[in-house]
Amino acid sequence: MKKYWEILSKYKWSLILCPLLVLVFVICETMQPMLMARIVDDGVTPKDISVVTRVGIYMLGVSFLGLGANIVNVLLSSNTSVGFATDLRRKLFGKIQTLSFAEIDKFNSASLITRLTNDVTRLQMVVLLGLRIMLRSPMMLVMAFIYVLRINQGLALIVAAAIPILGVAVYYILKKGFPFFLRMQQKVDNLNAVVRENLINIRVVKSFVREKYEARKFAASNKELQDVSVRAANIIVTIFPIMQLVLNLSVIVVLWVGGNRVVSGNLKVGELV
Repeated sequence: MKKYWEILSKYKWSLILCPLLVLVFVICETMQPMLMARIVDDGVTPKDISVVTRVGIYMLGVSFLGLGANIVNVLLSSNTSVGFATDLRRKLFGKIQTLSFAEIDKFNSASLITRLTNDVTRLQMVVLLGLRIMLRSPMMLVMAFIYVLRINQGLALIVAAAIPILGVAVYYILKKGFPFFLRMQQKVDNLNAVVRENLINIRVVKSFVREKYEARKFAASNKELQDVSVRAANIIVTIFPIMQLVLNLSVIVVLWVGGNRVVSGNLKVGELV
């Protein structure tokens, strides 16, 4: 991590500005339901078109502000992640040049190729998503919950009950899927090794007419990588239907409880929306 921070320190302004831009976007995003509630309760219900117009224009301004913050964040995070990957790849390549033959044999050439290509690309995505989604999600959670509490504390408890259920489900899925991603990395190394051997020794393969054998060897390594990748993906993608199930059930409960409160006059329609 210390090595990573040495590279990322070149982009310290982006690391400072990106969280601020994400915060601006999150505030703009979470303000929209509050403004919509005002339109419904103070504009639509009493049939006051001036309130609808005024709050609607304010919503447009907030939307454009959030859009601008998001665009700048995308530009900064993209430049930072690509620059980080470029610098990291250059440092890795320089380090590999200093390794002895014994160390290269120990680490395996195919594995070193994977480190320089596939792994650096994954780290680039980590930085990119970290400056976008990873910052936005907790901020969105906190800001949205604050607004929900301001609207109605009773309905906020329903939303709060869904959070630990989602947390436990995601933790269990990731814990079960993580070993498959480690195995997938090993299969990538094996596939790279087969390809590298064939490219280096292509004349020998052709001289001894071993093309079919090498093709079967490649197909076997490729199939192993496919099987592990599919199993890992099948485990991870279950996060999304579980999230949708829990969130949609929460919406049903909110509509049921909130609808009864609207009928009894304890909750406004705009607040339920």
